[in-house]
Amino acid sequence: MTRPRDDGRAAVIRRKHAVFTLNAVAGWVDAVGFLSLVGSVQAFPSFMSGNSTKVVTDLVSRKFALAGLVACVVVVFIVGTVISRLVNDGTRWRETTALAAVAAALWLAGAGVLTEWNGYALLLLLAFAMGLINRALQGGHGFTVHTFVSGAVVTIGSDIADAISGRGAWRDILQPLGIWGAILAGAVVGGLLTLKIGLHVALFVPALLVSLLAWIDGAGWLEPAGDTRDGHIDAIRTVG
Repeated sequence: MTRPRDDGRAAVIRRKHAVFTLNAVAGWVDAVGFLSLVGSVQAFPSFMSGNSTKVVTDLVSRKFALAGLVACVVVVFIVGTVISRLVNDGTRWRETTALAAVAAALWLAGAGVLTEWNGYALLLLLAFAMGLINRALQGGHGFTVHTFVSGAVVTIGSDIADAISGRGAWRDILQPLGIWGAILAGAVVGGLLTLKIGLHVALFVPALLVSLLAWIDGAGWLEPAGDTRDGHIDAIRTVG
């Protein structure tokens, strides 16, 4: 059942569905970046665990310049997260602004492809967008936006163990499984579009999706966030 908007009418879009959409966008952009922008830098737009490990391995291999380039990707991602968290305080207009910032970064990246920007510059811009997306939408009841899957996979394993042992219900697996599935589905579609059509289309489509979501949120058609802290928790598991 959808929660009512401020004017008493039912919201059009459930918040968890919006979260799934942004998770799919995150997987989409990471696949696009991996297929088209990794190049000699070998960094990902959103997979900061891999990038952090890459910085260390490059340093110990005495590839200092390459380590610096990858480190910049990580720093830009963090900057995006900081900015998005500062902008989005859980109120509707601040959340809409954060979503619009993600969309603007993706539109700019698509335009950069058409105007033949340097691949590394595009990688930095996408990393910034993925930093933004992590805190651009308030979650709710454990549904949060992630640009990584490790937490979801660990939760799936834990929930399976709990269900087997009787400490939890099998239905508890559905939530982290849905988050993981959304990221993977986005990666599949984004990867196919990149390979079959082109990088610019593969970036314009998620830009359009996030723009529509920002418009829906601004119009008040998105289910309101219950607690302004929801979506800024580390756990995927249901709260309350």
